[in-house]
Amino acid sequence: MGLKQSQCATDDRRKHTRYELSVPIQLSLIDRPTIQGLTSEIGEGGFGATISASLEVGHRTVVTLIGYNPMEAVLRWIRGRAYGFEFLELSSEQQQKIRDQCRKLPLHCGSLDS
Repeated sequence: MGLKQSQCATDDRRKHTRYELSVPIQLSLIDRPTIQGLTSEIGEGGFGATISASLEVGHRTVVTLIGYNPMEAVLRWIRGRAYGFEFLELSSEQQQKIRDQCRKLPLHCGSLDS
């Protein structure tokens, strides 16, 4: 298991390591109903989620993950029903909470797009 975790960490070219996290989320956008989804992974810079709505890259949203205060994010990529979001302007408290939570989670060994 140590080798697998080590490979995951070195193969990931992202700025922040990603960790497995599967929790319900709510996305709030201007002039649209709230969108429900499920995260697949999280890191200090953003998260991946599966949602059933149609969004475009660049959409800004307020996301609420279970156990977190609402956070601003922007959609960076789409692969089918999988969406990748980057956190925007997190407070130091939000950053620390994500960092602390990530330390307790298993590494996410997906591709850069998942």
